[in-house]
Amino acid sequence: LFTYREEAVSYQAVLTKLLDGITGADVRAKIAEAINYIILAYLEGRIDDDQLKSDLVQFSLDVLSTKRPTEDIELLRPEAEQWAEQLYRGIRVYAIRYRLAKRYGRVE
Repeated sequence: LFTYREEAVSYQAVLTKLLDGITGADVRAKIAEAINYIILAYLEGRIDDDQLKSDLVQFSLDVLSTKRPTEDIELLRPEAEQWAEQLYRGIRVYAIRYRLAKRYGRVE
């Protein structure tokens, strides 16, 4: 796991680390697509912070169970919650930047 420090860690960096061990390009692409759906829903205001956190825990559980399919899902939950928290922090920073850029006309 990444250790979250005072500096902002991008959600992309956290996701890259979470995907360590998944070698299939098609699987990695589908996982990236899934998190992009979650982020887009959040940016558009279709889900709130609580739903984002919940979705990120489930997302992280799905990724971890893909990496370790024989491990009990409940044993993976604490680790998934840590990954979800790190993704959440990175997405929040991205969302702030996105919303400011949108407000001032520079959406990238």
